[in-house]
Amino acid sequence: MNLSQRRRRRRARRVPTDRLAPLKAFFDSSNKFHFRGLLGNGGQGSIYKIQYVELNKNNSLSRRLVVKVADPFRGSDVEGVTKEKMILEALRYCQHIVSTIDSPDDPLASAQYLGWAWIFLEEMENGTLTSFMQRAKGAGFASLPNRMLWRIFLCMIRACIDMAWPSSSSDSDEQTMQFLDEPTGLAHNDIHGGNLMFGPPADGLEHAVSPILKLLDFGIAQVIHSRDFASAATGEQRNIEDIGIMMAGVLTLQTDWKYTGAEIEVDLSRLGYSSVVLSPASGIFGNPEYDEPDPLPYIDRDMRLIIAACMASNPQDRPEIFDLERWIYSEVSNTQPAYYGINPGGATWESNETIYNIVQQCIFNAL
Repeated sequence: MNLSQRRRRRRARRVPTDRLAPLKAFFDSSNKFHFRGLLGNGGQGSIYKIQYVELNKNNSLSRRLVVKVADPFRGSDVEGVTKEKMILEALRYCQHIVSTIDSPDDPLASAQYLGWAWIFLEEMENGTLTSFMQRAKGAGFASLPNRMLWRIFLCMIRACIDMAWPSSSSDSDEQTMQFLDEPTGLAHNDIHGGNLMFGPPADGLEHAVSPILKLLDFGIAQVIHSRDFASAATGEQRNIEDIGIMMAGVLTLQTDWKYTGAEIEVDLSRLGYSSVVLSPASGIFGNPEYDEPDPLPYIDRDMRLIIAACMASNPQDRPEIFDLERWIYSEVSNTQPAYYGINPGGATWESNETIYNIVQQCIFNAL
């Protein structure tokens, strides 16, 4: 937990009970929703913990939720939360986007007359990507196994696919090959480790050894089409750049500042793209102009090439989402621990067992 997170948590604990009384009163009127206190404050509103309990004759359902509330009398951004709710409702079936929760017995229904805006969301119980990286560093890790990095990267690509082509039902998958229509142009504009959170273990190859990672907080998202700004990046190109920058930080578990690097020429011919592009990739490759050694010799070079391509200075040089999916899914599906056998730790460091242990130590057991 960094300093700003500790301050937010202390502020949350210091909130006077009477300031929460108006909100708590709404939940006290419900026999299904139970108010559990303040979780934190954000730029648009405050987030509260809620317990949902539904009693039936044969069984009962209990689920932990969170609710994001914007109250205009407390300086919250009602318009921003209202917009975010609309965006999340359009993304409601997307597996790698935090899910909204609807209830016919919404205890806040009458709060609309006070000018409030709110969103009920699933609780992401396993913490943020940033908190995971901090715990990993605290446990003595300098980096993560390549096979785990590929899986984290693929979750980010899936979130980009979700934003570009939102699923229309819970049965839809997130493969780009099914999409023929124009992408939405939705740019998140705030992708960082605090807005990526781990969910529970999930079925399937992609999450067999590490939990699903989901994107949240669409408060400053906007739609940007190429036809609107011919010389600027589309929403999809912005998202691709942002996940490239995020992954560059994940490679070294960097949580103290956002990745930056000097612009260097990167040969992408191995990926089938333009042979040389400019990218701020010196931090993951070294700067050849100064004969800098490779700073990350044990991190898969192909992964670093893809990250450099995502960060390409010219938006038109960045890969298409379907290529990113194809490259990274192939690595997740096919790359075995033995492939990295010559690295320190060898195949053991890249094994499923090692990744399980890191996940258990730094995600599941750390909360």
